[in-house]
Amino acid sequence: MNRILKKSALALAAIGLFASAAAQADSLVLDQDINSLSFNVDVNGTNHDVLAGSFNVSNLSTGSSFLAFCFELLQGVNTSSLTPPGLDFTASPAASADLQTLFNQTFSGLNLSSAVETAGFQIAIWETLDNNDLYSGNYSNWTGATSSADETDALDAAWIFLEKLVANDPATGSYTLTSWTNSNSQDLVQATPGSTVPEPASLTLGALGLAGLAALRRRKA
Repeated sequence: MNRILKKSALALAAIGLFASAAAQADSLVLDQDINSLSFNVDVNGTNHDVLAGSFNVSNLSTGSSFLAFCFELLQGVNTSSLTPPGLDFTASPAASADLQTLFNQTFSGLNLSSAVETAGFQIAIWETLDNNDLYSGNYSNWTGATSSADETDALDAAWIFLEKLVANDPATGSYTLTSWTNSNSQDLVQATPGSTVPEPASLTLGALGLAGLAALRRRKA
């Protein structure tokens, strides 16, 4: 009996250690990509100005760095996360099925040096939290804040990404998604590559060409 009790106590202690490790926060410093683009979006009847692009993230706790996207449209970036020692974020799996599909379909072919493509992908991420549609739902009436050609093309790119999602196009890559959360700052999503599936040329954004997307973009009254 004593042996059984000792084993149970050890098991509980191990569970406690794993739980505390899972809840441990890492200190992150965020750097918004300078190529991010500005947009206006209607959220439940209220207009909001948002910046769409990627973040370069330094994990001071591990000495590593990674690329991340915003996972929380209406939460601003806490200024404490912009300079060392950064802000504590907690990592957990990003469990949204649509978000996983979006990354698996599109991320491997994304040109991360293109402001148009990264902004379009960021908008598509936000829309997976709503209804996968730029023109209806809680997030709607997306427009470029300055009416620039890049902002228009980014919205066209977001539409293509979401059309692929709705049509359940095949995956072109495999990713493990991690959600980094802090109650006082924007939540982030990070993609870590898994096994990559070769991407059919017909599915790449480059094959479609951004120059002609304005004519293809769906418009709803």
